[in-house]
Amino acid sequence: MSTPLVDVLEPLDLRDVFRGAAASTWVVTGSSSAGHVGFTAISIVSVSVDPPLVSFNISKTSSSLATISRSRRAALHLLSDEQHSVASRFAGHRDRRFVEDGTWSVDEGGLPLIHGGAARLVTEIVDLVDVGDSFIAVARVDTADITGRPPLVHHAGGYHPLTALTTTPNGA
Repeated sequence: MSTPLVDVLEPLDLRDVFRGAAASTWVVTGSSSAGHVGFTAISIVSVSVDPPLVSFNISKTSSSLATISRSRRAALHLLSDEQHSVASRFAGHRDRRFVEDGTWSVDEGGLPLIHGGAARLVTEIVDLVDVGDSFIAVARVDTADITGRPPLVHHAGGYHPLTALTTTPNGA
């Protein structure tokens, strides 16, 4: 008879586990006749090179879900290391995300475009997989723009420049 490696007595909160992992910081945007939507995401990963596919998680309670699932389009913006405020804004209340302050515009395809990022992927959603309290969106990348700016990283509940996580105080 085998014994479990870990005996879980209380419900597991994966946020405690992943707080110690570093991840790239993205803003996912979409649009419809009802307006623009967007949210901060740290779940974007490459799925396939050929065809070019990525995935991201979207909560079932997200205010962006209806627009993105109906339009089947999304722009994924890898934030640059100077975009802490953009990451916080799109993680906050939905009414404050698309403030007219010059940080964004609308591209020729009608999707919101966040200015100053490290990269931008324009995608078409090819599948929404129902998993737990979220959907995994699988998206085909139609275009990719890369600026070469260093990325913003999410770690321990905050946003940090990549260099802050890769250097030590004594330079070692």
